[in-house]
Amino acid sequence: MGFLSEGLLYICYAFLMGSLIVHLVPDHARPRLHIPRQAVIWSIVGTMVLAFAPLLQIIIRFGSGIGYGKALSTVLFSFKEGKAYLLVFGLCLLLLLTFLLIKDALQNKKILYPSLLIVLCIIATFGYASHLGAIGGFKGAVIQTVHMLCMAVWAGVLFAVAWFTAEARNWDRFLKWFTPVSIGCVVLILISGLLTMSYTVPEYVNSWILPYGQALLMKHLLFVPIIICGFCNGFLIRNKMKLNQGFAVIPWLKAETILILFVLLFTALMSQEAPAHTVAETLQYNDPSAVFMMLHPEASVPLNWGITIPAAALAGVALLILVGMIISFVNKKASPVMLLILGFVFVLTAYGSLMLSVQ
Repeated sequence: MGFLSEGLLYICYAFLMGSLIVHLVPDHARPRLHIPRQAVIWSIVGTMVLAFAPLLQIIIRFGSGIGYGKALSTVLFSFKEGKAYLLVFGLCLLLLLTFLLIKDALQNKKILYPSLLIVLCIIATFGYASHLGAIGGFKGAVIQTVHMLCMAVWAGVLFAVAWFTAEARNWDRFLKWFTPVSIGCVVLILISGLLTMSYTVPEYVNSWILPYGQALLMKHLLFVPIIICGFCNGFLIRNKMKLNQGFAVIPWLKAETILILFVLLFTALMSQEAPAHTVAETLQYNDPSAVFMMLHPEASVPLNWGITIPAAALAGVALLILVGMIISFVNKKASPVMLLILGFVFVLTAYGSLMLSVQ
């Protein structure tokens, strides 16, 4: 279950980043939060432990042949990934000791600023040791670091506020700074994501025949309802709060974070699969996606793209669902659960449309 450990790792360092950022914001510009110190400590421990999971897989693979002790020392001190992990471990240990020894660390800006810098260094180390860093050199490492950092800032603040708000006060002031921050982060995520694809998935449509391409497609489709949720929670919500002073904003924010969790899950799945640099070559050593082959048992690369009537019909339904998401938010009797369900239905219909468009 390597993808699960990878997904949890994303959550840990994103939550850590978000927790530090929201506590650096003045009280009058954020809701009243109650983030237990233990939650931050566990996110640090989680980062330390879960970041070791990919190395553990390598150690187990080589350990049976050369011995587990030698495999451990070789991976940690000879492999680029091992050296990066030692740095991450040291930085996390420094953070852990800080939050264990200083009980009011979350309220002390003299602690928060260097802690934020440490988390930034941890993310930069992940970027350096990433697959993109290996194939793209310094430029690839920078692209990956920007991608991960923006995700951590945007998703981390959302996680912290959605799940640890004790009182949703000062919401207008919170949105005043978080809305532009989230827009900036999402724009940079999209740009860095496109740059990443130029290295890892130059044959985007052909990659759908591979598990990596399928996970990437699902990640992209999930991003669409997340943008809709962000639009609702960042802009339309202001009017709803004016009309209804007792409007509960937090459940709607939680719906957005659930969609983000699924994006992180599919990102983690991608990390466990062979990237689609050249799809035809990748298929020589890796199995195609079982889901794709179930839909297209005779398919082979290059895939042919063509709009069919069923595909166009499903695309139309998908667009209507997006409109329905906005309507469900505006509607007085709507619920966050309905918004979430519509988001998942959009993903399924849009996926069906795209799968019917290739052969």
